[in-house]
Amino acid sequence: MYDNSKQRSSVLPLVLSTAGSALVGMVVRRLRRDRAVARGAAAPRNGRRSEPAGPRRRTRRGPVL
Repeated sequence: MYDNSKQRSSVLPLVLSTAGSALVGMVVRRLRRDRAVARGAAAPRNGRRSEPAGPRRRTRRGPVL
C-alpha cells in the first residue's frame, strides 16, 4: 500500500501565492493612481471614478485559475 503521509501538501504554497498576487495587485494599482495624480489627472474620490466606466470586456472563456 502507498504511504501518503510523506506527501507534501500544496495548500500552503497556493494560499501564499494567491495572497502575494493580491498584494502585488494592490501595490500596482496604488502606484498607477499616484503617478496619474502626479501627472495632473483628477484624484478619484473614495477610490471611485467620477465618470462611469465604459462597458466591460466580456471574456469568452472562464476565469484563469
